[in-house]
Amino acid sequence: SPEDVAAFSVAVAKLKQDPKLVHHPELECFREYISSAWGVKFDAAGLPVPKPPLQIDLSDDEEPVKPSGDGDASRDEPVPVVQAFDVADSDEEDPDRVPEDSGPYPPLPPQQSRVRDEEASEEQVVRCGAAKQRAQLALDAGDVGGALEQFTEALLTGAASALLFVRRAELLMKLRRPIAAIRDCDAAIEVNADCGKAYRIRGLAYRSIGRWEPAHRDLALGQKLDYDDSLLEVSKLCAEKAKRFEER
Repeated sequence: SPEDVAAFSVAVAKLKQDPKLVHHPELECFREYISSAWGVKFDAAGLPVPKPPLQIDLSDDEEPVKPSGDGDASRDEPVPVVQAFDVADSDEEDPDRVPEDSGPYPPLPPQQSRVRDEEASEEQVVRCGAAKQRAQLALDAGDVGGALEQFTEALLTGAASALLFVRRAELLMKLRRPIAAIRDCDAAIEVNADCGKAYRIRGLAYRSIGRWEPAHRDLALGQKLDYDDSLLEVSKLCAEKAKRFEER
């Protein structure tokens, strides 16, 4: 109602005058909403805690596979069973859950230009590289929106590798847009079905919205293709959640 809007405007004005009021016990729901929706936390003075600068690797080289036993992993081998541990079932006890984002989503190049037989032209490669450089400059300047635009421009040149799709997916995850990130990882896998990082990032996106079975499947395959020991705990979490869904 207009009265509610007016009251909210007054409250916002008071918060601007004295930011420490954000820690008032009666504003706990407001703080929780800001934290869950935008990932913003407040320091003792009531000011937003700065987020660390975004670090996106713009190289086109796949990470070297870390051997986990007898030689390199293969997609034809069985997906290893990840040992699970006990976790709570309640969504309310999952602080890393984020809401599913709705469109419009960042544009993708047409499928025929993503999966192509011939190599990209020199002019396409140059334009793609220039856009990637501008994306990195935008990230260095803290301009996340500008970086997203430049990633998109690079992808639309038709010269993008699978990893470039994954790079934009990583940025979208940092922006709490898991569905958009999943779309980018789907496209990356179309370009290179053995891109381990695409499965890992897609698995993390599924995990963030509570889709445990595809999260477990993607993380297990991604770890087999391109192991990352920093994902051990989340892999265990998804294994346990997926197991519980199977038993229902």
